[in-house]
Amino acid sequence: MPFYQVLHSVDLTPDQKDALANIITNAHCGATGALKFFVNVEFHHNTNPWQYIGGQRRPNNKIIGLTRPRGTAGEDLMNEVVSEVNQGWSRIVGSDGEKELSAFWINDGMLTGLEFGHLLPKAFEDNAWFETHKEEFENRAKNGDGLFAEALKSNIIPR
Repeated sequence: MPFYQVLHSVDLTPDQKDALANIITNAHCGATGALKFFVNVEFHHNTNPWQYIGGQRRPNNKIIGLTRPRGTAGEDLMNEVVSEVNQGWSRIVGSDGEKELSAFWINDGMLTGLEFGHLLPKAFEDNAWFETHKEEFENRAKNGDGLFAEALKSNIIPR
């Protein structure tokens, strides 16, 4: 939680994917205060290079985000995310022709879910959730889980 799918018909290198995943993570966390290790980004290479919009053929690169509801603050926060990620895409991938990011949609209807064996917190309650489960996360880090070791060191991006 949140979950971003990057559907791309243009070839992306591992370095480009890493950079885009970091931009999405940092944009989301910077706008919302969410914990970095909550942000899931998944890439899918779309073998169909075109989509049709209004009956016209267009490049088929898009990002779809699923997030928790954030009330009236949500739209402004997610607009920040969309703008920052779009700029990052243009910088990393490009914006001409087949490289264009044709769409970025965020749906804030994620009602509930499970992450790391625990029910997800409500939006803006990430830090309290993290503190509640911190002892377990420390144990996982001690047992060699790098995600939790990193989360304990530098998980929060200040707003």
